[in-house]
Amino acid sequence: MKRSYIVLVGCVLLAGMVFAERVQNAGLYAIWVNSRDTDRVYSLPYITGGQTVVQWRDVEPSQGKYDFSDIDRSMEWFNKRGQKATLQINGNKKPLWLFDKVPYHPEKLSHQIGDDKGSLMFWHPVHRDAYLNVIKALAAHLDKSDYQDSVLGIRLNFNPFGTEHHTAKGNPDMSVGKWIVPKGVDHKTVTRYDKKVVEEYLRSVVDTYVSNFKGKIRVFVRNGVKEEVIGPYRSMFEDGTLSWFHTSSEAEPRASFAEEKYRRFFDDCRSGMTTAYAEPWASAWGHHGGKTDDRWCTPPQWMYWRLLNDLHCGVSFIAVYANNVQVAMDGTYRSTGVNYSDGKDGTYQEEFTQALEFAATYAGYHASPEDSPGAWIAFRENDTVLAANGVSAERRKLKFFNTDYTFLMERLPGDRSVGQGITNIGPDGQRFGAWARKLPAGKEIKLALNRNFAASLKGGAKIRVTFYDDGNGAFQLDAGTKESAVKMGGSKRWQTAEFPMVGKSPKITLSAGKSPLLLHMVEVVR
Repeated sequence: MKRSYIVLVGCVLLAGMVFAERVQNAGLYAIWVNSRDTDRVYSLPYITGGQTVVQWRDVEPSQGKYDFSDIDRSMEWFNKRGQKATLQINGNKKPLWLFDKVPYHPEKLSHQIGDDKGSLMFWHPVHRDAYLNVIKALAAHLDKSDYQDSVLGIRLNFNPFGTEHHTAKGNPDMSVGKWIVPKGVDHKTVTRYDKKVVEEYLRSVVDTYVSNFKGKIRVFVRNGVKEEVIGPYRSMFEDGTLSWFHTSSEAEPRASFAEEKYRRFFDDCRSGMTTAYAEPWASAWGHHGGKTDDRWCTPPQWMYWRLLNDLHCGVSFIAVYANNVQVAMDGTYRSTGVNYSDGKDGTYQEEFTQALEFAATYAGYHASPEDSPGAWIAFRENDTVLAANGVSAERRKLKFFNTDYTFLMERLPGDRSVGQGITNIGPDGQRFGAWARKLPAGKEIKLALNRNFAASLKGGAKIRVTFYDDGNGAFQLDAGTKESAVKMGGSKRWQTAEFPMVGKSPKITLSAGKSPLLLHMVEVVR
């Protein structure tokens, strides 16, 4: 009989982490929920909260006159449910009166712009002051609101071209002469677009958010903002005033230029220094804003690995698209009208549900090992992003996010496992097989638990090993003094074997027998 062995041995320790209780209100936040589904979606046991989104145009219908009634209605709804929501004022649609007082470019300089007349000169004093006044008015309104405590955090939207874009798409002529100047506007205030004026605008927005919400409501800052803009505020990430966010979560960073953004999560949030909120770039099918992104693996795999990536980076507040949640609820993907509740390789519905439940279980525990429900490692290796999405192979090279995703468990150096090129393993309908590692016959992987997590185990812990059952041999696990064995059945599916863990050893050695072993995850649960 061909065998491979899993043995708990030794006493190697990982470095300790920052200790804290689980991040308050950590969990999954459903976004872009259809009004007819709200009660059902927000009643799901793995959904913690949601979002409140308004457009600047609706908030300020006339100059200096503000209408926050939509915000009040939404926050009251969440308040009655005992849930929290993120809050954001988007700038896709600007107040129409601005086009009478601010120069504008006749082209839409970002695909986010929803104004028919074109793109406002956002660094113009009238535009800048108008937006800063909206921020101040919102803060004053929330100070008097009965629902301020239901706001998880304010999303710091700069609202220049659209909601976040402040660089023009393509190479349009942005010389001063190309801007339309409304009657009565002082031509001396019409200045050219350059790095300096953009940075001044961005800084003024950050200053206003910080000064008006500090000590009252968490402010989420987009993790792509340049260091020269956010640098002066670094200490505020440590005192809880500022947190990170992005709308770019994927199964892996989209390209090498995106690694810096993910690193801000990994460095600042995984350590427990601050918190992060993350939205996906697109649905599990790649749909967003009328576009369809490249996908090299199936929707349940993409969905699952995107959640693992966020957990790996220390994201506490994980946003999930309602159309993906719908698949978990009843198998239906509304964007295409296809029902995925039945299939030859298993149900998407079950896979989506289990992926969401897994993420909800672990969200917010990354820096509190003594309280975490478990620890895990998801095996992968990839030096080049597989989804092209119009990005050259050279720009898709990865330097940091090119190996395993981990949560209070790591793979120690020196093993002979192979991960590069081990992709798309097993049935398309199962969520695991986008990546895997192959452990050659006779070789071993050594894993180390976070030492404080291991020390906090009080008996009854279990080890779960998710492996591809290709029918070649068996593997055995020796958890201290109790030995268990699993014989491969040849199902050609991913299977999970569970074993009792004896003792508190922080080191796990996974040894292959006479046949290679394909691995997805090792998890230790209380």
